[in-house]
Amino acid sequence: MALPKKPALPFFILFALSIGLSSCGGSTSKAAEAPDVAAAVTPPPKADPVEEDTTATPESADTSTAAAGTEPAPDMPDATDTSNNANKSDGQMAERTVNEERLGIILDLISEELEAQKLEYISSKGQDCSGIYHKIKDLVQKKMSVLGDKTKFHYPSFTEDRNSRQIAQWYYDHNNFHIVQDANKDRNLITPGTVVFFGRTEEKYSNITIDLLTNPGKFVHDGTNGKIMHIAIVTKVEKDDAGNVVKYDMMHGRNSRNFASRTTANYDGPGSYAKKHAKFPFGNWNQQLVGLAHLETPK
Repeated sequence: MALPKKPALPFFILFALSIGLSSCGGSTSKAAEAPDVAAAVTPPPKADPVEEDTTATPESADTSTAAAGTEPAPDMPDATDTSNNANKSDGQMAERTVNEERLGIILDLISEELEAQKLEYISSKGQDCSGIYHKIKDLVQKKMSVLGDKTKFHYPSFTEDRNSRQIAQWYYDHNNFHIVQDANKDRNLITPGTVVFFGRTEEKYSNITIDLLTNPGKFVHDGTNGKIMHIAIVTKVEKDDAGNVVKYDMMHGRNSRNFASRTTANYDGPGSYAKKHAKFPFGNWNQQLVGLAHLETPK
């Protein structure tokens, strides 16, 4: 006896299967095919431009505006007494009483810990350049007990002094900030534990004032003032036979292409380094070194 025939699949099901099979595992997307140009063509090792420290306070942080390159205004009053700014001229760094060699070792250990976490440059998570500064500032107080002694030292606050300009103003107001008019002359002020501040990319300044750097009361770049763009902490310095600083390593939040890590600041080295050093001596590649402070501030 003949077996009954299997019913044929409806035409619309066969058609749908043929469409699905033709697209599965076929062509790859353009994103998969295109190479990562930024990764393939990178700047010289340990020298790269950074993104601007865009965050003002945790409440006002907005990743959408930060990604667009705009800078949200901090939740701070505009009326700030800046009458004492002009009287301090270039300011000065506070006298250091801690062992710089030990501080440098601790900062390198902290940097290793943070580098292992592969922290992306995300302002809302406190992982931009000023956020990394605050992480280091808090960790060093835990790992070096003398710096955690609140009867001896105090520091900027994450909630009140969130961006790099606010941090610089805090140090200036607490007599622990030096405006760098000539980086070659001031290079020996750079030591492990120095907080370094940089200007806006490819801009060169002279006759620098604290108002130019921080834009007090607003703490944003308004086209004229608020020129500080980046902040880092020095972990190690290298000196020549005469005892002069020739280059230094710093830990910082870098940019959206690189995790927070240590890099070597600009120096008078071979090739394109020499040109950048001539324009921005001891700067962050193409950003001028404009300010220095000791990480810790004596009370």
